[in-house]
Parts: sequence; structure tokens; C-alpha cells
Amino acid sequence: MKLLFPAIGIVLFTACNNNDTKTTPVVNTVHATEEAAIKKAVADAYTCISFKQGEQPKFDAVKNYFVPQAQFFNFRNDTLEYFTIDQFAAAYKEFITSNKIGSFYEEEISGTTEQFGRIAQRISTYKTYVNTMDSVAERGVNSFQLVKTAQGWKVTSIIWDVESAKLPIPAYYLKPDSAK
Repeated sequence: MKLLFPAIGIVLFTACNNNDTKTTPVVNTVHATEEAAIKKAVADAYTCISFKQGEQPKFDAVKNYFVPQAQFFNFRNDTLEYFTIDQFAAAYKEFITSNKIGSFYEEEISGTTEQFGRIAQRISTYKTYVNTMDSVAERGVNSFQLVKTAQGWKVTSIIWDVESAKLPIPAYYLKPDSAK
């Protein structure tokens, strides 16, 4: 009996202190095919609002890359603004027209994707050019939420904020692409 208790103690101790690396949880990774499709959906969203000098903006094309119930949230003026997809298209048209913008180009400069099943998010650092490609007019961070539909990945919402002197983009949002 004197040996039984120490033996049980040793078994319990080793069972509770198993440092076997095989049991370490693995971080969910995005499959390369899904990563490419998600990045393409985000790139398409940027492309649909971009246009070159002499071209007409495709205001209604925005709807092709988003679910019909898509939502847009931003802090452009330090106050939360919310738009449905139709309101966003109308506000974008008004912005382009009232500011006499002849060209507009927005692109991702860095991004990170997280995906589980048919849902994903992409944190996308962007830069914007307005009327010239010689200087960046704006930078910021977009948070895209996406779902996988029968037609592929579609954006369900975008939340974004714009870089300013008081709100510089952190270095970790400027790293090369990474998938989690």
C-alpha cells in the first residue's frame, strides 16, 4: 500500500504535465485557393470604385461584388457613418460629381485574412489616389467581412477608418500579406 500511493501520484503528475507538442492546437490556416478567392473579392471591391482619367465611374457595378444587404461603416469625419449598398453608391456618386474627380484609384497595400468555413474577414490597408497617380491622397484600414455564396466570395460589410496625424497606421497593418 505504501508504494501504491506514490505510484498513482507519479502517473497523475505525468498525465497532467504532458508537454507533448502533438497536442498543441494548430492555428486555423486559410487554404491557398480560398485565400486567393478572398483576396480577389477584396481586389474586385477596390477595382469597382476605381476609374481612370477620361473613364466614367461604374456606380452600379458596386452591387456586383457585395451581397444585396451589404453595409458600409466609416469614421471619415470622426463620426460613425452608416450606408446600405444603395446609399453608398449614391454617396460615392455625389462625392465624385461634387468634387469634380476625374480619376480615382484605390488599392490594397497590405492585408491579413482569417477564414473559417464560409465566413472570412480581411483587414486591408489601402491607399487612394485622386486625380493623379503622383501622390497618395489618403491611406486607411478597411475591415472586410465576406461570405462564400454559390457565386463565390461576396462582401457583406466594410468598416473603415482613415489615417491622420492623430491616427497613424500601425506597423503591423503594413506588413506583407499573411493568412491566419
